[in-house]
Amino acid sequence: MRDIKVDLSMGGGGKRMDQLIDLIGKSIRIHNEEEDIVGPLQMDDGAVITLPDKTKNIVLTTDSHTVDPIFFQGGNIGDLVIAGTVNDLTMMGAIPKYLTIGMIIEEGFLLEDLVKICKTIGEKARLAEVRIIAGDTKVMPKGTISNIVINSTGLGIITRNPIQDSNAKVGDKIIITGEIGNHGASLIALREGMEFSTSLASDVKALWPELKDITINNSVHCMKDPTRGGLAAALTEIATKSNICIEIDELLLPFNPQAVPITDILGLDILEISCEGRAIIIVDSKHTFRILEQLQVIDKAACVIGTVIEEPKNKVIMKTEIGGTRILDKPYGEPIPRVC
Repeated sequence: MRDIKVDLSMGGGGKRMDQLIDLIGKSIRIHNEEEDIVGPLQMDDGAVITLPDKTKNIVLTTDSHTVDPIFFQGGNIGDLVIAGTVNDLTMMGAIPKYLTIGMIIEEGFLLEDLVKICKTIGEKARLAEVRIIAGDTKVMPKGTISNIVINSTGLGIITRNPIQDSNAKVGDKIIITGEIGNHGASLIALREGMEFSTSLASDVKALWPELKDITINNSVHCMKDPTRGGLAAALTEIATKSNICIEIDELLLPFNPQAVPITDILGLDILEISCEGRAIIIVDSKHTFRILEQLQVIDKAACVIGTVIEEPKNKVIMKTEIGGTRILDKPYGEPIPRVC
């Protein structure tokens, strides 16, 4: 291990990142306490703990943002700060309440751009019904970081049993709340100079409060936002943690017609491309239609894409449009680094 160095694939949401997190966790000696409702070893979107006076259960999550470029079609790094943290709380069934913001800014960064980012953070926090209550700012010498890095920590209150990745049940239906891959595809189009031939924009948005009524519904068994590693990584995590099989149908997947050609041209798999404003919702089949109706009011592209089955365990199987089957696996690393 002495000569092995960290590389970009270790931060991409795939198997390489899992290895890095495992190494970090073991080195810190992270552990669960008996009173943890959802502890750090569950590797969920956040931890769920009970306050010492036993009056409330809270969800705590943290996220860091290094997107490149920091301004993109459909948003900027400020949008990601709010969406990333609020969505992690929402995916666990919490009511997002408070955020802290930490900024590390490169010397020479334009104050005009900093003001734009901060205004976005303030505006999107108000829309997501969260308060920014603390923060920290550091400035680093030019060349030691790239532009700006922002960390955000979120705290939410939970009034139901936590929604966990490990709770998918055989017979459940799998819903996606909108088109997949738009965020990553729009960023790579910008990086590759393809932005003038497409109007594709990032899907970045906070999913609270629009999913409020969904999160309090006890027929919802799992929720996960398919960020780094995309749909393939998120579904694989759910299948593995729940010890079940997920079967999806390629013909049911909602794609933006501008996103698919971009990923095809660059040899990327859109199922591994990140979203920043979508949720996978796994729900009791008896309540699927009612929940889907609610979601389609928010986004008409919301749809059922598959079913939870029993075997083969820990796998995601996709029925392809040509009639075959394909095993979806967690990517080795994020095909598009620095997307969030």
